[in-house]
Amino acid sequence: MRWMESETIELKSVPVADICKEIVAFANTKGGTLYIGVDDDGTAVGVDDIDRVVLQINNMVRDGIKPDVTMFVGYECQEVDAKRILAVTVQKGTDRPYYLGAKGLKPGGVYVRNGTSTDPATDTAIRKMIKETDGDSFESMRSLEQQLSFHAAKTLFDKRDVPFDRLKMQTLGLVSPDGM
Repeated sequence: MRWMESETIELKSVPVADICKEIVAFANTKGGTLYIGVDDDGTAVGVDDIDRVVLQINNMVRDGIKPDVTMFVGYECQEVDAKRILAVTVQKGTDRPYYLGAKGLKPGGVYVRNGTSTDPATDTAIRKMIKETDGDSFESMRSLEQQLSFHAAKTLFDKRDVPFDRLKMQTLGLVSPDGM
């Protein structure tokens, strides 16, 4: 079997020090699989001690990537052409952006997958990931325009003889407790 690198596949003959960068990129993008024991040309070269490599990568991931991404990383030994390779599967994480702890939450520490390459994320991409995963809903975001009217809602409440006051507006989430 021969592999080709793609947006969701990365090939490494040995577990190199920057492997965490690839895992961060997969977790921040669409997920993917990292094959250890496969040359860049797709030829299986094998891994001598799978257990040692799994432990090594697991320690690197646990110690080097923030926030914790270990629950999204899986390991599977496969035999191809009488050689043992390690498939490291990374799911898209739910607490993005993931970053290299030593480099921090900035473009030099946050990576994304672009085609077959792993690139530093832009400031804009980092902000977008934070917004997508921070738990804030659109409805809870403060409006920049504060000269708002609620005429349609007031009309519906008036038809039913229900007061439409500041307390009702807060209950409905139209106004925050601080009046915004």
